[in-house]
Amino acid sequence: MPIRHRLLPAALAVLLFTAACSGGDDGAPPTSAGTDRALAIAIASFDLSVGEDQRLLTGIYTSEQQLLGFGEVTFDLGYLGDDAGGEAELTQQVRASFLPVPGAEPEGDATQPTLLMGRDGAGVYAARLDLDRAGFWGVRVTAELDDGTVREGHTTFRVLPDPEVPAPGDEAPRTDNLTLADVEAGTATPGALDSRAVDVTDVSEIPTPELHRTTIADAIEQGRPVVAAFSTPVYCVSRFCGPLIDTIDELRERYADRADFVMVEVWESFEDGQLNAAAAEWIQTETGGNEPWVFLVGGDGRIAARWDNVLDVGELEAELEALPAIPPREG
Repeated sequence: MPIRHRLLPAALAVLLFTAACSGGDDGAPPTSAGTDRALAIAIASFDLSVGEDQRLLTGIYTSEQQLLGFGEVTFDLGYLGDDAGGEAELTQQVRASFLPVPGAEPEGDATQPTLLMGRDGAGVYAARLDLDRAGFWGVRVTAELDDGTVREGHTTFRVLPDPEVPAPGDEAPRTDNLTLADVEAGTATPGALDSRAVDVTDVSEIPTPELHRTTIADAIEQGRPVVAAFSTPVYCVSRFCGPLIDTIDELRERYADRADFVMVEVWESFEDGQLNAAAAEWIQTETGGNEPWVFLVGGDGRIAARWDNVLDVGELEAELEALPAIPPREG
C-alpha cells in the first residue's frame, strides 16, 4: 500500500526542478541528463487532476534508454506552482510498484528494480496519490537496483483543476458505438471497428467479434455494467503499447456474467485522420487526447473506475468480481 503524505527529513525536503514539464507518453523514450547513473523519467499518465486517488504512472529509463522493471521505487513529490521549473518542497512520499503492460510482461520474478532489454517486455511504475492543487508538480524517483546501485531521476508534470476525460462518479456518455451490425448493413467498414481489420472484406474475419456486438448506450439502458476499451491496436503510438484488446477479450470470457465488454476503435479512418465519433465522445480533449483507455461503467450508468495507458488487470478483476451476476444477453 502507498505511504501517503509522509514528511521527508529536512535535509531532503527541497529539490530544484529544471526539467520541462513532461507532455505525456508520446512514443519516444525520454533523454536523461547528468551522470550515467541518472534515470530518465517519462510521465505515462494521461489525465491527472486535483483529487484523491490519482494514478501516477512513470516509465523509468537509464541514460542508455534501458527500461527499468520489477520491484518498487520511491516517488518523492512536491508542488511547484504555475511554472514547471524552480524549487519544490517534497511533502509527499509513496512507494510505486511495477505494473507490466498486459501481454508484454517481462520474463522473470525479480523482487527489485532490474534493467530490461526491449525484448524483455514493458511496463511502468504506478502509485496512487492525493493531489490537492492544480499546477505543476515535481517528482523525484529513487530506485535501488538488483545490482546494489541506487539511481535517481526527476521530472515534472501538470495537474489540472478537473478531469478532461470521464472520471469515477461521472455519468458515462450514452454512446452508440459501431457494432458488427453496422458492418453487415454496409454503414461502417471493418477497419472502423478494429484497425487490425482494415484489410478485411468479410465480417466474420474481424478480430475479437464478441467485443463488437453491443453498444455502450444499450448496456447502460439495460442497467448492465460494461467494460469499455478505447484503443487502436495497429496505430498505437504509446511506448507502452501491448495487446490490450486480446486481454480485454480474455477477461470477457471469464466475466461475461458480470458485465458487457465493448471495444471502441479510436480511428474511423486513420489515413483520413478521422476519429470514430464514439471514441471522441469519451477521450478527445482540447489538446487532442491519448489512448488507450479502459473504463468500467456500473449498472447505475456512472463511471466506477478507469485506467489510462496501462491497464491494471488485477484492479479490474477485483472490480468485476465484486459485481453481482447478470443474466446472459439474448441472441
